[in-house]
Amino acid sequence: MAFGFFKKTETADLIFHNAHIFTQDPELPWADAVACRKEKIMGVGNLEGMESLIDKHTQVIDLDGKYLFPGFIDVHRSPVLKVFDGKFLDLSNCSATEEVLKAVADWAEDNPDDEILFGYGYRDDLVPDDEVDASEAEIPAGDETPISASASLLSQACEERPVLLLCQNCIDCWTNLAADEIIAATAEEEVVETITVSYILNLLIPFDFEEVENDVKQEIEALSDGGFTTVLNLGTPDYFENLYQDSLIGLYNEGEIRQRFFGSYYMNRPLMPQPLVHKLMNRRTNCLEMNGLLNADTLFLYLDNENSPVPFSQEALNTIAEEVSDKNFGIFIEAIEQSDMVMAYDALEWVRSKGYRNTFTIASDYTLTQEELSERPASDTGYKTWGTILLSDRSIYGEISSAQGIIDQLTTEAAKIIGMQDSLGSIQAGKLADFAIFDENPLECEVKLIPRLHASMTVLNGEIIYDAEAENDIELYNLMMSQQL
Repeated sequence: MAFGFFKKTETADLIFHNAHIFTQDPELPWADAVACRKEKIMGVGNLEGMESLIDKHTQVIDLDGKYLFPGFIDVHRSPVLKVFDGKFLDLSNCSATEEVLKAVADWAEDNPDDEILFGYGYRDDLVPDDEVDASEAEIPAGDETPISASASLLSQACEERPVLLLCQNCIDCWTNLAADEIIAATAEEEVVETITVSYILNLLIPFDFEEVENDVKQEIEALSDGGFTTVLNLGTPDYFENLYQDSLIGLYNEGEIRQRFFGSYYMNRPLMPQPLVHKLMNRRTNCLEMNGLLNADTLFLYLDNENSPVPFSQEALNTIAEEVSDKNFGIFIEAIEQSDMVMAYDALEWVRSKGYRNTFTIASDYTLTQEELSERPASDTGYKTWGTILLSDRSIYGEISSAQGIIDQLTTEAAKIIGMQDSLGSIQAGKLADFAIFDENPLECEVKLIPRLHASMTVLNGEIIYDAEAENDIELYNLMMSQQL
């Protein structure tokens, strides 16, 4: 039996016992009981050894033989994209300007009630000419003000309603004339001299906040049902993630938060390091008062030089990685091709040669050869994982053949990716008390069935935040009340 606690005079707030506790601790793989005080694990072992930790305030819960695991950590899917999926025009498959315009026209026809048409994901290289004549844009006679080609073209696709398209790089956008009129009038009224993409996005808001918050709530409930207590978001524009985080803050204030959220800043082209670090620092500051439940400590870098109109040089990537590492931000590089993956490893080598030991993850479907590995001694100080499939619930399940391997990826290995291996991923004294509790043993499930597991309970920071039986009772009560009405 292993057992640990902070002070002998302290007692536990919560103790689970009569459980099959899979700890992921090699020195004590299985235990019968776990004690929690405040947000941390106080001790692991059996109930008899915890008698001194129990007083009249301690909640002691008999799990009746259920299986208690470290809370699962999802690092291969974007909850943000899932919430916004279908709410905007996806332009990622458009290979020409004409395809973008057709997609806008079709979306406008299919969504007549949308006050603002919003699209995201057109390629960086789809850039119309800088200006066109007023006559070509079919604006009122006598108005000789030059307008952007994008405004002219988008107005032909949809004239009556504002159109806002955000580029794949999240730096540029297209707007039509109807949108430009609103932007210009508001900027003049507010005495705004410089109109940025951020200003436009905050002005032309295409989403219903209440609907987004409801969808975020459903998503975090679905994650709880699967046993997830932590999630890493990858590959989404800062705009989407900010809206998601706003909803999380609202739910936190209502006591309804159910996971730790780790956000990431998305970048797919080289940016100036100093403004990038400033942006990352601002994001981190905004999360400081969320008790560790909302985090913004990761740069997500999408590296696809073959298809990027502004490819990375090794020097640019090294400089960005060094500046970001200097402020102790984690780096997650999605490397699409073999050459991208090699470049990512060389950036890791550079960062480590400068003495930085921040979290550095490389996701790729490629691997280094033995010769390439031998030339890069720092390669074992980073973390290698598979390429991400952002809207797939099963991105890791095709890569691993054993249930034990899947559980490792959802606990100890995932904790390394978010840089939380000292706090999450295993059940040990001093770590955060995040648990997933199941009626059946996940280690005995077929790999393909693990994504379909339903948790009977999840615990976050030593508090029960999801209880399937209680949730079902509430749903049944609400159903009966609605039928009576």
